[in-house]
Amino acid sequence: MQLFLSEQDPLNATYTNEIARRYTRKPAATICRIVPSGIRNSTSASLTSSRDQFGHLARVKWHNPNSSTIRMSGEEIKTEDFFRKVGWGRCIGRSRIFTAPDGKEYKWKIGMGSSTLRANDSTKTRIAKYHPGNYIINRRPASLEISPAGEHIVDVILVTFIYIEMIRQDEARSAISGQ
Repeated sequence: MQLFLSEQDPLNATYTNEIARRYTRKPAATICRIVPSGIRNSTSASLTSSRDQFGHLARVKWHNPNSSTIRMSGEEIKTEDFFRKVGWGRCIGRSRIFTAPDGKEYKWKIGMGSSTLRANDSTKTRIAKYHPGNYIINRRPASLEISPAGEHIVDVILVTFIYIEMIRQDEARSAISGQ
């Protein structure tokens, strides 16, 4: 599955997959998704109308990497409890490990301009990878590629990716300003 970004900046983009299911990130780190018509919205007991609508997926309250929170599925989680930090460095080599609702551990490796999610087990299976867009050379939009092994946790991948991008961009700004 490929989620294409409407903008170069993952934090201000709408994500659309091949079958036009959309996820969007709104101001204040609210993440919404399309709820197809005739499906019960998790925030409402009634069926949605005959037209697709946006439903709330998650909200990331960003303070700094260690004191932020993620609200998803009616539960508020401190990021310091949800993610385990491993690795070294400011912009290269650091990773965040989390346990998804499927009970498995996954590890986001944060790179200079890209991030990769792998299973945190002996297989190290690639689950997702962010591909920054390149409009100058080949007019390729930015995308978040999710392998079939991760399609059952797409919502968690997207929410954790946005948090990881917040970290990456915050640390890149700090490195540039010399803090």
